[in-house]
Amino acid sequence: MGPGDLDQRVTLQSLGYTTDDGGGRVETWTTVATLWAKVTPMGGRERLQAAQLESPANYRVTIRRRTDITAKSRFVWQGKNLNIRFDGFNNPRELYMTLDCEMGVLT
Repeated sequence: MGPGDLDQRVTLQSLGYTTDDGGGRVETWTTVATLWAKVTPMGGRERLQAAQLESPANYRVTIRRRTDITAKSRFVWQGKNLNIRFDGFNNPRELYMTLDCEMGVLT
């Protein structure tokens, strides 16, 4: 893997919460950074859930190593939300990290 392989732009977002006027919690997504990445489709499937057809698709996203990615993070790629599902047991000494993501389902 070399820097030239990171040829797609993704936006890293973090989930947070704010309070609304009624005192309830509202989810908000905050942009953390815009990164170069390698986005590789891994497969997809269709399933029927709550009487609605959804088509989740799996992607593998490789980026330069970061320490601020958590389970409450996601990527936005080509206008689509990629929810981070697995960090791939990344070695902290590696220059790059690979994350398995899922598109088409709620977080």
